[in-house]
Amino acid sequence: MSRSWAVVVAVLGAEAYLYWRYAVYGTLFHYWLHLLFGGTIALVVLAVLRLLRPRSRAHVWGWGFAGHVWSAAPDIAFLLSGILHYWWMDVFALHVTIHFIPAPLLTTFVTFGLALLAWAAATIGRRRLAAGGLALTVAVAAVALALRTPPPTTLGELRAITQLALLCPLAHPS
Repeated sequence: MSRSWAVVVAVLGAEAYLYWRYAVYGTLFHYWLHLLFGGTIALVVLAVLRLLRPRSRAHVWGWGFAGHVWSAAPDIAFLLSGILHYWWMDVFALHVTIHFIPAPLLTTFVTFGLALLAWAAATIGRRRLAAGGLALTVAVAAVALALRTPPPTTLGELRAITQLALLCPLAHPS
């Protein structure tokens, strides 16, 4: 098996495991949100690399998985050892903030699609199209972040947002 296929198989296996772990807790919303946003980040990086170094052969599957893991690192820490989320975790691809943008899944799907277009254009040498796709990706993300709703500041507000508080013992006392 070639190295490329080994990477694809390893990434698909790891993604299947992550999907299953999120599904066990009924939190697939988070899986998709962080997969799409992490994938967007990876594709933007790869497109920029390809524009700067056209002969670059960075492997999209490995980078995409790395982007997902970076974006989902706080969730992985929670799933493995129960570590609750804190605002400092925004260093992991805006992990907490991304939940408060308008239509989070739709918005991250759009940015992912634009970044995929930019990466594909850069890969086939369409530099202007790639640059335009990158600009649109950044613009959509910037507008979404500018329009985000205020995050919860009290425990009562946290309890009202069930997709965030699903497994937080303070949010749903027994």
